[in-house]
Amino acid sequence: MKLWSRGLGKQQLQMDLMRYEITRDGEEVVISGRIIEPVNWDFWIRFDENDVPGLIRVAKNRKLIRMVLRRYLKKIGRFFLFWRRQKPAEAGEPEKAAAQAVASASGSGSTTCDPE
Repeated sequence: MKLWSRGLGKQQLQMDLMRYEITRDGEEVVISGRIIEPVNWDFWIRFDENDVPGLIRVAKNRKLIRMVLRRYLKKIGRFFLFWRRQKPAEAGEPEKAAAQAVASASGSGSTTCDPE
């Protein structure tokens, strides 16, 4: 995430929300950490219940929702690609089951008893 302020001029601060600490201080939720590039600053962001409508407004923004979905659908898509690769091998199994059913119906298959 990038942070810019008029006081920074052309500088942009790089923030990584995955690295910062999230705590509770009374009625506030506090995100705190250190911005290293291009400065070395400690920071905190404090949210209270008055900020909830603004947070909801940001969270339901279509552009943000699309970005989040794109990111996580890419991750899920990798899983489905792996699953699809496994599917053709499984497709042959119903044929094997059908062949066994035909063989047992014709009496050429042997029957076994499961000792459970």
